[in-house]
Amino acid sequence: MKLNYLLLLFAGLSLIRTQAQTVFTDVTATAGLSFNAETVESIAWGDYDNDGDQDIFLSTNGQSKLMRNDGNDVFTDVSIAVGLTDSFPTTGCVFGDFDNDGNLDIFLVSVDGINPDLLYRNLGVASNYSFQSILGVQSNITDNTTRKRGVSLLDYNRDGLLDIYVASSANDFLYKNLGNFQFQNVSSSVGINENSLDIGVVPTDINNDGWIDIFTGNRSSVSNKLYLNDGTGNFTDISSTAGINQVGLGMGVISFDYDNDLDMDLYWTTWPHAPGTTPPPPFQPNAFYQNQGNLTFLDKTIETGTEDTSGWGISCNVGDIDNDRFEDFFVSNGFDPSSTQSILFRNINGTTFQDITNSVLGNITWDARGVAFADYDNDGDQDVILTGGPGVDTKLWRNDSVNSNNWVTLDLEGVINSVLGFNSNVNAIGARVEITAGGLTTVKEVSGGAGRGSFNSLPLEFGLGIASSIDNVKVRWPDGKFENFTNVNINQINQIKQGTATLSLEDISKSDRLMVFPNPFENRFTIDISSFVSIRKIKIYDTLGQIIFEDSSPKNNKFEIEINNNYKGLLILVIDSTEGTFVRKLIKY
Repeated sequence: MKLNYLLLLFAGLSLIRTQAQTVFTDVTATAGLSFNAETVESIAWGDYDNDGDQDIFLSTNGQSKLMRNDGNDVFTDVSIAVGLTDSFPTTGCVFGDFDNDGNLDIFLVSVDGINPDLLYRNLGVASNYSFQSILGVQSNITDNTTRKRGVSLLDYNRDGLLDIYVASSANDFLYKNLGNFQFQNVSSSVGINENSLDIGVVPTDINNDGWIDIFTGNRSSVSNKLYLNDGTGNFTDISSTAGINQVGLGMGVISFDYDNDLDMDLYWTTWPHAPGTTPPPPFQPNAFYQNQGNLTFLDKTIETGTEDTSGWGISCNVGDIDNDRFEDFFVSNGFDPSSTQSILFRNINGTTFQDITNSVLGNITWDARGVAFADYDNDGDQDVILTGGPGVDTKLWRNDSVNSNNWVTLDLEGVINSVLGFNSNVNAIGARVEITAGGLTTVKEVSGGAGRGSFNSLPLEFGLGIASSIDNVKVRWPDGKFENFTNVNINQINQIKQGTATLSLEDISKSDRLMVFPNPFENRFTIDISSFVSIRKIKIYDTLGQIIFEDSSPKNNKFEIEINNNYKGLLILVIDSTEGTFVRKLIKY
């Protein structure tokens, strides 16, 4: 069934693809990014000063760098000026608003097994966007004995706070955000028992149930791990049953819908053999796993032409470089002199990929490390940055491609509002967005990091092909709620805020299945949820946002609720079920 669907989809899409000239211009010198005196490991894009363009954070083997975007391809090193003064080897780095105050904070991991990971709080406009170092004893992120490289952000328990996943040389760390820059390592208690030298990690929703799952890149000659979130914030390793079976010296991981069938596929980079091994073991190629929609994956590496049999894969990341509605991706290769060059893979109608590196970027055979995409000049196409090892420049390529494809960028903002039942982190990391344009639908997630600790920009840019208008934008926010946005304009950046659009048809259908009677009510009313699998939590708020009723015992039939007080007027009923979360208005007289 899936094959027939894909064949029809590809046939239709191939008719609307336009011929495009893909052109990238090296603007490294102008941008002031020639850092060949340092090893620059990973990269994070983020608008730390809220001026509307993407700035750059670079983790290095010493003093990390925050490069402010000043426009016209010029970036200024403001690291010391804003308080980023720590100096020791770090790798993976991310931007995320850990306290939901509207300012992007920074987290990065230590690679030497001696120094701690670093957490910086953005103090906002009042301090000219300077940063405060949150010491490990304050945040409870205190490990300084393991080597780390990968890091990603996610809201694994849907409480509206960004949690941190750190890939480590020993046990991985899942740090639960407790608020006020306090964290708790909950790895083992939620089922993350990874202790086999993870390098990369990408959070993604593989089964489209609204709960974020986790895919890790393993470098211990055992299989990668795919952890399924059970809908309560606990995880189960389903790697074996899912068909995630390739082993090797794994590194970077990404998740994206390469075939436009509206589910997330997985890619993993690897090294050919351990340095100094004689004789070397058989080469292990990269792996491309196609999501079958039933918690299983098929290995499509050879079929898609993405095995990269001679590169030492370090990291990877994804972006639609020609706005044709098919996601392209970049694999950074390096470390060993025998490695072939990094590869820019162009997606050909969701069936295979073409190596366009030499024709677009030239010869890039140097030791590459982190890679990430962003539209740093806000012109509607994806630019790319590639960091380098010892004695190698970081490279920034501006996308100057010429084509007639349209595009749209969505800058999402989640909302925490107990009265309305919203509970999404302000960055909307973990949100899933489907855009329907010209009768075709494509999907992306707001990513919390991928590759080997590299971070694309948070705004989502969708290529639209030749579609001249957008029919609908459907957002499933990190808290599981859906909204449909219409009247979204093409070829511009659109601000999308939770709670400002029409109720999704999915939520309407859920509401129709929920029987509440009588409504209005005096002191008692009955809820009939017999058509649902299970309801886990019920809350009722007054108009001041105060909880006046709460029940967390599972429900699955009719039951009565009594609210015997003097309150009269509007109440908000918030239902958390295994099928989603939604809101119903009640009137008490």
